[in-house]
Amino acid sequence: MNATATPPILLLPLAAAALFAFAPAASALDFSGSATATSDYVFRGISQTRGDATPQLGVKLASDTGFYGSLWASRVDYGDALGSDAELDLVAGWNRTFAERWNLDLNLTRFTYPGTRATADLDYNEVIATLTLDQRWWAMLGWSENALASGERGVYAEVGAKFPVTDAFRFETVAAHYDLEDAYGDSYSRAQVSAIYTIGKVDLRASGHWTSDSARRLFPGVAGSRFEAAVSWNF
Repeated sequence: MNATATPPILLLPLAAAALFAFAPAASALDFSGSATATSDYVFRGISQTRGDATPQLGVKLASDTGFYGSLWASRVDYGDALGSDAELDLVAGWNRTFAERWNLDLNLTRFTYPGTRATADLDYNEVIATLTLDQRWWAMLGWSENALASGERGVYAEVGAKFPVTDAFRFETVAAHYDLEDAYGDSYSRAQVSAIYTIGKVDLRASGHWTSDSARRLFPGVAGSRFEAAVSWNF
């Protein structure tokens, strides 16, 4: 853990800073977001709510230059000792489609946990790059020199695919590996299969999550096989 925590309120401008600092004044801005209710907040195969349901909210402001800023919030449960029961992610990034079929997204994500007790600092940064082909196939790489607030390096690699069945129904699959050797002396792999049905602006999602045995050792009680159901309204 880090010795000094940055007050979350001071980090709020970061998500929009790149957008307003680098985007021309005349560029068009687009506002979007989503509100979600999920049976279990699962992040990279690990439950962040100990299997409990939670609401989630995300908002995004994007410029036609490609720069964007976003905020995303959820309830978490890391136990009474740490104090925090919320996560607030702040993102500043750039997104661009090129050669018609390819899309590149680069962002800096600040994971923050308001209310964490003074003796613990859970906040950390991660640089994330995602390359997508035909809006269906993607590869993601996340790099942090303070992975999960450990003070050590962590690298997350993921590949995924979407398989449309109809205009409204699709499957998504993910396979990933989280290298936490420097941070925790071990790493783990995970897989995910989701079925998504879209009705207007509403997505209904059912997901199965699986992790390797090493994830159970690293995160006892919140890793392994689990099911997640979620409904999201996109605006």
